[in-house]
Amino acid sequence: MFKNIFILTASIFIYAYLGLHNFALILLSIISTYLAARLLNSKRKKFILAATIILNGGILTAIRFLPQNVDLRIWISLGISYYTLMVISYLVDVYRGKIEAERNLFKYTFYVMFIPHLFVGPISTYEEIKPQIDAKRKITLNNFYNGSLRIAWGLLKIFVIARRASIIIAEISSSTDVYTGAYALLALFMYSILLYADFSGAIDIVLGISKIFGYNLIENFNAPYLSQNIKEFWRRWHISLGRWLKNYIYIPLGGSRKGAFCKIIAVSVAFIVSGIWHGVSFLLWGILHGLFVLLGNKYSTKFKWLNRAITFIIVSFLWSFFIWQGDTLLALRMTGTIFTNFNWQNAAANILNLGLSLYDWIVLAIFSVILFTFDAKKATAVSKIKQKSPEFKTALLCTVILLIIVFGIYGLGFNAADFIYGNF
Repeated sequence: MFKNIFILTASIFIYAYLGLHNFALILLSIISTYLAARLLNSKRKKFILAATIILNGGILTAIRFLPQNVDLRIWISLGISYYTLMVISYLVDVYRGKIEAERNLFKYTFYVMFIPHLFVGPISTYEEIKPQIDAKRKITLNNFYNGSLRIAWGLLKIFVIARRASIIIAEISSSTDVYTGAYALLALFMYSILLYADFSGAIDIVLGISKIFGYNLIENFNAPYLSQNIKEFWRRWHISLGRWLKNYIYIPLGGSRKGAFCKIIAVSVAFIVSGIWHGVSFLLWGILHGLFVLLGNKYSTKFKWLNRAITFIIVSFLWSFFIWQGDTLLALRMTGTIFTNFNWQNAAANILNLGLSLYDWIVLAIFSVILFTFDAKKATAVSKIKQKSPEFKTALLCTVILLIIVFGIYGLGFNAADFIYGNF
């Protein structure tokens, strides 16, 4: 119990330090959903459920539709995308009778404000967290090693891979009139690496910190770029968001149980919600992902490697809305230049003028290969590492830290690769 009090106190202090406006908003979310859940056994439970979801979901939606230059957006957006989905899932699960309404306000507040997963996820359900809050957990040496290794691996992905890729993208995005065609294609592929390394690296840190304290959170990635179609991609990418969309949007709308038309509507609504969750400028991105999910494996071939390549290309092209976010027309124009002005010879001749030296390109290539190779064998590798002795884990941890120190790009004032998904 003492450890939970310490963790919650630290979470409250950190979150309040980041802005009292943020703190006031999360308290509103916690108190409104806590009280609403307690009232879901009354005759007006449908009204209470709907009103509370509209209140919390409405605030998030309003923020998403605010212009990018509105200061209010900065003050009230920290973590709201994640904890809003969490409190809605809690309310719906109580309404469905899947779990009982929590009477202990401390435990419910801990669930929502657990600082490691507050800003980048994963999006946990109360059913997953409550037993761990109640359990008598100890900070063990084994958990410390496993958690520390996960944190170090996440930091390596961010500092060694993501920050190099971000330099290339920043350079290409700075001159959209000059860097078109092959440059735009390079930016799309680099962004696929950047976003995955940055987001999954942040999740590694979250899971590592949680592991040290004895908490096991849901995995959020499972080698997404090995997917053979977009439907499979969403089973591997941002798993907790995909699960939320499935359980609280897709299935309630009928899913695949009520025919093809109903399925089309359910998938479309789910991905429209996904687009708005990211921001109003990502609405088209969400719709296009929904269309490819509905296509399923209709564009698949008999070759797995080719299916993976096609899926990677589709996903990479759709990341254009993230690179040039806030300007959908620019994203479409830059993507279009790939087909109208594919100046690959010019891009190849100027590859070392995009912010990275030959040394940095080699480092980026080597560690990207390591990342994707590890992804393909992750389950086996992690299982073997967990069985190793403390001495081996210490040596491995020191090696990863040394790699970060030697090959990482970091320093005061450099924020090009701050956790990207912390902004959504």
